[in-house]
Amino acid sequence: MFRPLLLCCGLLVSLTAAANPIELHHYQAKQLVAAGQILSLETTLAGLRELCPGELLDARLYSENDRWRYDLQFALQHGQIIRLSLDASTGHPQTDIPQECDLDETATR
Repeated sequence: MFRPLLLCCGLLVSLTAAANPIELHHYQAKQLVAAGQILSLETTLAGLRELCPGELLDARLYSENDRWRYDLQFALQHGQIIRLSLDASTGHPQTDIPQECDLDETATR
């Protein structure tokens, strides 16, 4: 009697989780790096710092639609705080690098 209801609820939870990004934990990220599915955060940051020097404030790894992404929060040398999303398997930004990353940029936004 309760089995169909539980199955239905379990399916609903699965569908909801698939539609929304899922944040992964540190141990899960280490497993993905070891399996070669994503780049380590250190490797990703090394490439990013060439494009946008700054200090990492926060990093999170998400899975969405079978794709991995790092969402980062950076404090730039000029004091601005920006958010970036990077493809965790390639390290490439998923959007344009903000103008504030330009070393000659001095305007506060």
